Amino acid sequence: MSGEKGYCGLDGSARCFREMLYCGEEEPLNPSHQIYFTGCNLRCAFCTVAEWNEEPQAADILDIDYLKERISYRKSQGARTLNLLGGEPTLSLPGIIELLSHLDSSTQVILNSNMYYEIHVYKLLDGLIDIYLADLKCGNSSCAESLLDAPDYVEIVKENIVKASCHADLIVRHLVLPGHRDCCLEPILQWLAETLPAVKVSLRGDYTPPAQETSAPNAYLEQTDLHDALDMARQMGLNVIQ
Repeated sequence: MSGEKGYCGLDGSARCFREMLYCGEEEPLNPSHQIYFTGCNLRCAFCTVAEWNEEPQAADILDIDYLKERISYRKSQGARTLNLLGGEPTLSLPGIIELLSHLDSSTQVILNSNMYYEIHVYKLLDGLIDIYLADLKCGNSSCAESLLDAPDYVEIVKENIVKASCHADLIVRHLVLPGHRDCCLEPILQWLAETLPAVKVSLRGDYTPPAQETSAPNAYLEQTDLHDALDMARQMGLNVIQ
């Protein structure tokens, strides 16, 4: 709050770089009113909004009155859910809590998160979030280090996903990465089948390779690979949604 910046590039101010009505989330969430927050605590090699994470303070400071008006307007357009994402939205926790304090209880709030956060975040948000859209990116510490710059990612995220399952609706999403079937996809599905067998699971096949060379795969996912991933999840008895 004194102006220092963290690894995320943010100080104490929450900043929003986009709001839009979107119909490309999982079917039960659509249409979804997305509000994007800048800054992230990961450095995903395949990030599609990297510019807002590299320069998070280039966006405007959160305007609560403006967003209240937009939330009302998007509801009039048919929005079923309010979708908080980024970057990583939990880095903007004070701004998010202030925004949510102005909403009526009929608003279905989604936290669209990488789930890489400390326990105080979960405690502060408990009771304010209706749906956790949990993005489980990697299945092991080696891939997490090379792709996300966070070798402790898997352990922390698994713990937070289990906590979230006890207090709100939960969808676990995994972006299927080309070439990461054995190291990421299969371990993630096995863990879910063993730990949260009834959880809703969303496997996404819309991976976009980065324009610049990074540690991320440099090819698009083949449709056959997505079908194989879906078959694997269903064979494990998981509740796959789309």
